Amino acid sequence: MSQDDNKLFDILVKWNFWDKASIEAGYPRTLNSQILPHIASPEIIVIKGVRRSGKSTLMLQLMNVLRGRGVPAEDMLYINFEEPLFIEQQGVEILDRLYRIYRERINPQRFPYVFLDEIQHVPEWERWARVKTDLREAKLFVTGSSANLVGAEYSTLLTGRNLSFTVYPLSFTEFLLFKGCEGPFAPLFLTRNEPLIRNLLREYLQFGGFPEVVLRETATGKEKLLKQYFEDLLYRDIVSRYRLRDVRTLKNIALYCMTNVSSLFSYTRLKNVLSVPLDVVRNYTGYMAETYMIREVPKHSFKINEQLRNPKKIYVMDNGLRNAVSYRFSEDLGRLAENAVYWRLLRQEGDVFYYKNRGEVDFLVRKGMQATNLIQVSMIGEEENSALQRELDALADAMQNLGVVEGMIITESREEILEIPQGKIRMVPLWKWLTS
Repeated sequence: MSQDDNKLFDILVKWNFWDKASIEAGYPRTLNSQILPHIASPEIIVIKGVRRSGKSTLMLQLMNVLRGRGVPAEDMLYINFEEPLFIEQQGVEILDRLYRIYRERINPQRFPYVFLDEIQHVPEWERWARVKTDLREAKLFVTGSSANLVGAEYSTLLTGRNLSFTVYPLSFTEFLLFKGCEGPFAPLFLTRNEPLIRNLLREYLQFGGFPEVVLRETATGKEKLLKQYFEDLLYRDIVSRYRLRDVRTLKNIALYCMTNVSSLFSYTRLKNVLSVPLDVVRNYTGYMAETYMIREVPKHSFKINEQLRNPKKIYVMDNGLRNAVSYRFSEDLGRLAENAVYWRLLRQEGDVFYYKNRGEVDFLVRKGMQATNLIQVSMIGEEENSALQRELDALADAMQNLGVVEGMIITESREEILEIPQGKIRMVPLWKWLTS
């Protein structure tokens, strides 16, 4: 084996667990239950998600499951492609070399389980993965920080050969587990511990759900880490990948989106506010969506052209990330609550829109062509009857036009059921809805 191969092997030894009795893999994630039924299937398991959301930890947890099922540690290969030496050697050749070294030195005969972390750094990895999968040479698990992890020009190569899962920052129920609350969260437990749950919800809305941030003990430590995540997302996942030169404009667009979370926006308005070309706005917000930094939600319409013509609403991946760079929290509580509701809805099946006719409804969830949920998010107090009436009028109009018989208003604390001519509207506190 050459000197270079020996160096690569030493890096593999550092990252793998061949000589360790167990793998420290942190708190289990709920996504595990969706992936586990496919852990022995022939398809490639593709795990996508924003940087630092827990993709690598999820891989380690899957490796622990395999070990618990009797798979020897030597039958598993883990490669992190953010290792500086690996990044320097761009191209599918590095995959071939690392796999060959592993087979020669660790596992020359038995069927291997191969875990490829942050695979987006390896151009044309899809070809390599297809060959290994088609020949049944290995079971592959890959992660990446891009929504389009499989390049458009290679997507047909893996059609029918991969199962895709998305990792998000912690949901509120996962957050509670990380904070030491013992699940499952039955209604009686939640009612008895309402002051604690509401206090933790405020922390969740302020600092978000990135796992390492949640585990930091001080507010200063959380904020410092979140600011570093923001920089990493911009420079490592966007500037580096797309070879951008106008970093200042990218950062200004990102800060605008963060500050205006849960608000209507259009490319033209952003162009005018920042005095940049329209195609730059379209491209840069597209890059941010690719890395899961933001999501754009269209106005509901059965006509695609109408969706494209109307302003969209902007949501950001994590409230903590947003608050770390926008320096506002308490006055934006309603926007942050709406942002949290959006990401909870996105985890469920269905397409998410906003609805606008006589009034605006924050969320319309549609399965196929059928509207299934209409949801307003309003942190209104008991005395704010005029604000409540606006929310009710907008919901009633949408319910009548869409044939939906039940709407919902997610509130700070108010809870009741209102009967209206179009059906009924349930008012539910945010903490209770997020834990339901």
